[in-house]
Amino acid sequence: MESQYFVRKASGLVREFGATDLILIASAMVFGLVFTTTQFPWFYGFNPGANLALSLLIAGVPFVLLMLVYWVIGVIMPRSGSDYVWVSRVFHPSIGFAWSFLYMFAVFVTAYVGGLSAFSYALSIAVTMWGLLFSNPGLVDMGNFLSSPTGAFYIAIGFTAIFAVLAVFGARLIKGLLYLSWGAAILGIALMWYLLGTTNPAAFAAKWNAVMVSYPTYEALQKAATTAGWTPPTGGLVAVLGALPLASLFLFGGNYGGNVIAGEVKNVRKTVPLALFLSLILGIVYWSISGFLTLNAVGENWFYSVAYSWEVAPASYALPFPPSQPLLLSVIAYPSAILLALIFLTYFFGSVQILFVYFWVPSRYFFAWSFDRIIPTRFADVSKRFHTPHIAVSAMTILSVIILGLYAFTSWSTAFTIGTFLWGVAYVIPALATIVFPYTKKDLFEQAPEFMRKKLAGVPMISILGVLCSIAFAYMGYIAYTNPLITSPTLTGIGIAVGILAACFVVYFASLAYHKRRGLDIEMAFKELPPI
Repeated sequence: MESQYFVRKASGLVREFGATDLILIASAMVFGLVFTTTQFPWFYGFNPGANLALSLLIAGVPFVLLMLVYWVIGVIMPRSGSDYVWVSRVFHPSIGFAWSFLYMFAVFVTAYVGGLSAFSYALSIAVTMWGLLFSNPGLVDMGNFLSSPTGAFYIAIGFTAIFAVLAVFGARLIKGLLYLSWGAAILGIALMWYLLGTTNPAAFAAKWNAVMVSYPTYEALQKAATTAGWTPPTGGLVAVLGALPLASLFLFGGNYGGNVIAGEVKNVRKTVPLALFLSLILGIVYWSISGFLTLNAVGENWFYSVAYSWEVAPASYALPFPPSQPLLLSVIAYPSAILLALIFLTYFFGSVQILFVYFWVPSRYFFAWSFDRIIPTRFADVSKRFHTPHIAVSAMTILSVIILGLYAFTSWSTAFTIGTFLWGVAYVIPALATIVFPYTKKDLFEQAPEFMRKKLAGVPMISILGVLCSIAFAYMGYIAYTNPLITSPTLTGIGIAVGILAACFVVYFASLAYHKRRGLDIEMAFKELPPI
C-alpha cells in the first residue's frame, strides 16, 4: 500500500555526483567571477570604510550554524528537494510546499535572473571597452545594445535555452560544463588577482584618464560624489557591524545546490558536510582577497565615492555602466589586447557554471513536489536514457522566460527587491524544524551525526543548534528588512510573496481533495521518506 502514495517505487534518479562534483556545485553558488561584476560597488557604496574580510568572518558565524543544520538535513533525508522533504515531514506538507516554493522562487529571481543581469553588464562592458580602446564605433554600439533591456533579455534567453539542453541530457554534460567552466574561472581569478596586485591608485588614475577620454576623469568622478554628499569614511567596528547584512549576501547559496540534489549524490554522509563547509571557507577567502586587492589597486576613497554615486546618489553618476570589476580590470589591462581578450573569455566561460547551477537546481523542487503528488505527476517523469526529470526542467525553462521578460521590460526588478530578504529569512523555517525534529521523528533522529544526538541539560544538541540558527537568521532578516539600502519593500513585492504562499496552500489542499475523491490520501506519503 505504501508505494501507491508516491508516483512510483523508485525515484528514477541516479547517484552520479561525487564529492568533487558537489564541492564545485556548492562553491559555484557562493562565489564566482560573475558575482564580482556589481558586488563590490554595492557593498562599498553602502558601507564605505567597512572591512569586508572582518565583516565576512563575523557574518560567517550564523552560516556555520546554517551549514550544520543543512548537514543534518542532507544526511538524514538525502532526497531531491531535501529541505522541502525535511520541512514537509517535520511540520506539515502544506507548510513544506509553500515554504519551499517561495524559497526556491526568491533564490531563482535573485541569483539566476539577477546573475544574468550582471552577466550582461560584464559582456557589454567588455565589448564597449574593446570599441573604445581600438576606436571601433560598431563595438561600442554593440556594447550599448547588450546593456539595454532588449540585449540583456536576448543574452538571458540564449543561455537559458543552452542550460535547458544541458540539464535534460544529464550528468556527463553537466560535469563537463562544471569542470571546463571552473577551469576558466580559476584562470580568471588568477588573472584578476594578478592585475589588481600589480597596479596602484596612481597608475590606475593615469590609465583611466588616458582610456576613458569620453567620460569624466578619475578625479572628476570623486569630486562629483563629494558634491553629492559623499564624505571620506572613518571605518572601524561600527562600519563593520553595519555591513553585516550585506556581507552575508556574499555567503548565500552554498547549502542550496548541495542539498537540493542530495538524491543524486554518492556517499552523502561524507560528501555533503565536506561540500557545505568548504564552500563557506572558500567563499570567505575568495571575497576577502578580491575585495582587499580591488581597493588597493584603484584607491579606497575613489572606489567608495564612485560606488556611492552609483548606488546612493545616481544623479551624480556620469558613467553609462556600473563601476564593475570587468571595467576596472579592462582599464588596468590597457593597452594589452591579449589581457583584454583573456578578461573577456574568462569572465564569459568562467561564469557559466554558476548561472547553470542556479537554473538547474530548482527543477529538483518541481520533481519532489510532483513525486509527493502535490502538483501533476508528469513533473516527476524521468528520462530512462539520461536519468533526468525532463518535464521539471521544461517547467523551469518556461518560468525562466516569463521572469526574465518581466525583469527586463517591467518594474519587476524594483518590485522584487524583497527577494534578497526572503532568501535569508527563509532559513528560519528549516531551523525551526530542526528544533522539534528529535521529538517528532525519533526513529530518524538516530541517523543524525553522533555529536548532534548528545544532550545538554536534557536537550539534544541538534535542537539547540536549530534554536541558535533560527534566532540568527531571524535577526539578520530583521536587519535586512528594516535597512532601505538592502530591501525596498513595495506593495507589489509583498503582494507577490503573499500571493505565492496563498496560492501554494490552495494548490496543496486542492490536490489533497482531488486525490481523496479518487480514493488516495496523499497525506499518508508524508509519514514516510520518498523512495530513493
